[in-house]
Amino acid sequence: MTDPHAHSDPARHLLTQAHFRRLPDGTQQRIPITLDEAATSFTELIEAGRPAEVRLDPDEDRDKVAAFSRQRAKVIATLLDELSRRLAPGFEAGPVQSDGSLGELAARTAWHLRSGTGY
Repeated sequence: MTDPHAHSDPARHLLTQAHFRRLPDGTQQRIPITLDEAATSFTELIEAGRPAEVRLDPDEDRDKVAAFSRQRAKVIATLLDELSRRLAPGFEAGPVQSDGSLGELAARTAWHLRSGTGY
């Protein structure tokens, strides 16, 4: 496999995930995922899980249980992994170069968890 962090810029790319492509010589090439691409992908995952959330979170139990889809759980886990890497002592990324959509998604997801309203 090639250098796992080649061509990765923490100001523009996720630290915790990447795409991999097999090269003709059998090695793999790591392709960084931009923060904006991640936001789009994570939004699609959340949208795909919403029908399950409607079934999991009936109105009468809304204040007793926080129910969310496996897709939303995967997004939350990835966002927390990413945050933990970025908050590690000594880590420096410089100013984020993004349209801000990943931050907005994280804020909406946090609101969803705090509010218990489902959306």
